[in-house]
Amino acid sequence: MKLYKLDLHGVRHHEVHSKVDRFIGGHIFERKTNSVKIVTGNSPRMKEIVKETLSQYQLDSKEDFFNNGCLIVTFL
Repeated sequence: MKLYKLDLHGVRHHEVHSKVDRFIGGHIFERKTNSVKIVTGNSPRMKEIVKETLSQYQLDSKEDFFNNGCLIVTFL
């Protein structure tokens, strides 16, 4: 299965929630994949905003083993 990715480089903090919301919402309902990657860079605030948005879907994330500037979200 293809791993879909949302890259948040260059996105302002106030725009993150809506971008992640659209991205996650679309993938949950389309069921094209079991997991997605969200590229946050190394910004702790960016990761925090992404995780807050994921919690609205009752989803968790983990840092990519090879790149801690990415979060992997798995759909159950």
